[in-house]
Formats: sequence, C-alpha cells, structure tokens
Amino acid sequence: MESTRARPWLGLLVVLCACEPQTPPQPSDASEAADAASTPAVTFEPGVTEAVLTYPAERGAFADSADVADVPEPSRGMVRVSLLQGPKPPPGTVWVANLETPPPITLSTVPRDMFEELALGQGLASSVDVDLPEGIEPPQVAANAGEVVVYKTAWCGVCKKVQSYLDRKGIEYIAKDIEKDAAAAAELRAKASQAGVRTGSVPVIDVGGELMVGFDRGRLEKLLAR
Repeated sequence: MESTRARPWLGLLVVLCACEPQTPPQPSDASEAADAASTPAVTFEPGVTEAVLTYPAERGAFADSADVADVPEPSRGMVRVSLLQGPKPPPGTVWVANLETPPPITLSTVPRDMFEELALGQGLASSVDVDLPEGIEPPQVAANAGEVVVYKTAWCGVCKKVQSYLDRKGIEYIAKDIEKDAAAAAELRAKASQAGVRTGSVPVIDVGGELMVGFDRGRLEKLLAR
C-alpha cells in the first residue's frame, strides 16, 4: 500500500523536472559586440594587395585592371575590388574602395546589382562633340517645372544608366538623342547658354529647368524630390 501512495508524488516529480528550461547558454550582447569589434577590417593596399579593379572607363563602359594608375581620377571614388586572396564579401555584395583615401584602404560593400549605378553616379559623363547643321537656330526655351529631359547619345553608357535609374524610380522623362536629332542638340545648346552651363558631354539632365551635366546620383535625387 505504501508504494501505491508514493506513485502520485513520483509522477509530480517527473512533471516538475520536465518543465525545467533546457535552452543552451546564449552569449550576452556585450560578448557579441566584443567579437564584432575584434573582427579585423578588410583592407586594400595599392601595389601590395593582389586584386582586380573594376572601374568606369570611357563612354561609361567598365574595365578591369590590376594597376591603380589605370583608373581615371573621376572614377576613383568607387571602384570594385576583387581580391585574389582574402575574404569574400557577403552574398549578393561586392567589395568597393575609394582610391582617393590613403592606404591601407578599408573596403566596404555595396549590393552587386547596384554597383554600376553607384559607380557611374559619381557625376560621370561622356565627352561628345556635336556640330549643329547650317540653318538650325537655337530655339528660345522656357523652363517646364514638371518635366524631366535626358539629353543623351546612343553609345553613352552613363546615359543608359541614368535612364535605368529613372525607370526604376518610376520617374517619367523624355529622352533626346543629340546626335540623331539636330533640333534636340539645338535645344540643349540654347538651354545651356541660358543657364550658363558648358556643353560637350552627356548626359545632360534637365529637371524642371535646372540642368545637371553628368550623372550625379545624390544631386539628382534632391532635384527630383523638390
């Protein structure tokens, strides 16, 4: 009889033991922060670190080189660095460097599919020389506060990236090829003369009457937000 009475107490003891938390010990926030702080930064040292540099070259096309001297000065603010030896960037990203900073240069990451837009969006442009045919007079132009016009050429990689950017943002715009359309070239020249802006490169973006030469992504975003 005594063993029969003891069984309920034994069952309760089993239940209590089963309710004890069984989670493994977790590192504290301070410990995680310390580990992150102790992780060495990934750096690039020109002439020492073996890497392939990808940068915007002529006409907005991208080129590769192992020599920093090959990178044009206007393109040095953001260059992709593919390390031949060393850690890989997180999935979906690429290492980039600002070659204008003193070495060793700490690498950062940008999304892989955004690199070209960000690299070209440093204010880059493509040189172009368009002569107006005889008889084409520069028109009188008035600013249209709600209009975005992209003056471009068919071969300009920077122009294509500007249009891709505007398409992605859902911004309505008019694209005018100044090599194929003499009236568009004359219109651009008139606008530039009126605004005191030098021509000779594309794209030229007219946002509500304000002209921007080249693809300056940060400035363009501000103009579009007004």
